[in-house]
Amino acid sequence: MVAAGMPVKLPGRYEPGSDKDRAHRMLKEADIEVDNVWGVSESGVQTEITFTHDGQARTAFAENGVIVHVTDGWDVLPPKTGAGPWRGGY
Repeated sequence: MVAAGMPVKLPGRYEPGSDKDRAHRMLKEADIEVDNVWGVSESGVQTEITFTHDGQARTAFAENGVIVHVTDGWDVLPPKTGAGPWRGGY
């Protein structure tokens, strides 16, 4: 039983304002379907987001907060910075 007034954390949800929360919103804003964000790694202007959708591992790359590349799988090489939008696996 949960005491009145205690927040309930749902499975698969992120802490508000966390890197995973921000990455999930970034993916949704780019119309990319996502079930769960597993990891976020930032390097300079580029952000690498590992996530799943419908049981499939995917990786997205963002530059300055904008998704520029999405591909199937994890542990993939990032696109060249400034290469422009490209979505693999579509």
